[in-house]
Amino acid sequence: MTGQLNERRALVTGGGTGIGAAIARRLSAEGAHVTVIGRRAEPLAATGLPYVVADVTSASDRSRIVAELPDIDLLVNNAGVTSDDWSASSEVHVVAPKALVEAYTTSLESAHGCVINIASVAGLSAAAGASAYAAAKAAVLHLTRVQAVELGPRGIRVNAIAPGWIRTPMADDEMQMIMQRDGVDLDAAYSIVTRHLPLRRAAEPEEIAGVVAFLASSDASFITGATIVADGGGLVVDVGMLAFGD
Repeated sequence: MTGQLNERRALVTGGGTGIGAAIARRLSAEGAHVTVIGRRAEPLAATGLPYVVADVTSASDRSRIVAELPDIDLLVNNAGVTSDDWSASSEVHVVAPKALVEAYTTSLESAHGCVINIASVAGLSAAAGASAYAAAKAAVLHLTRVQAVELGPRGIRVNAIAPGWIRTPMADDEMQMIMQRDGVDLDAAYSIVTRHLPLRRAAEPEEIAGVVAFLASSDASFITGATIVADGGGLVVDVGMLAFGD
């Protein structure tokens, strides 16, 4: 796919680390002019790409982003948190992506651009203790569908990706509980949480970046309103059969 995104102007939120940084690097490798957005300058600068330090949950910061980068073809809403705070989770996962899409609609329309929202399998399944995060990610998935319906007539495609376990700094932090509980190292913790996945492993951020590159390319020109699940097969597992062994 190298070169499929030549001269495209891309904006990646939460682009300093993890999935966001991998997406930014991949889009750049495909020829896009990429700008990354995040709250901390150091990781943004480490990507080697143009960046803007901003908090996407701040209306004034969003206005500044648009003022500095008025014309884009591709918007990747990747910024996220794992906060249990309902308001904070909704602001970063739902309110900010909606506001940015609205701010950039005219620019995206003129370029027949596309939007890619990074959701999570947490928005498709349920786990105890993650109501704020899971509900916000579920909202992202339906927001994607609504945006696809509203913006399709204007030539703008909108899709979502629902990753499962990805080896990122955020996920590493979540592994600490497993490491302490079971007395294991980080690699073993990932093996434990992915033991029931058909692929038996977590993904690398670059694997999600590849899905983004596909959705942003002309190869996906007739795909909109879709959710691509990239979870190693977790959602197809019959949990009721796990007691019988692998």
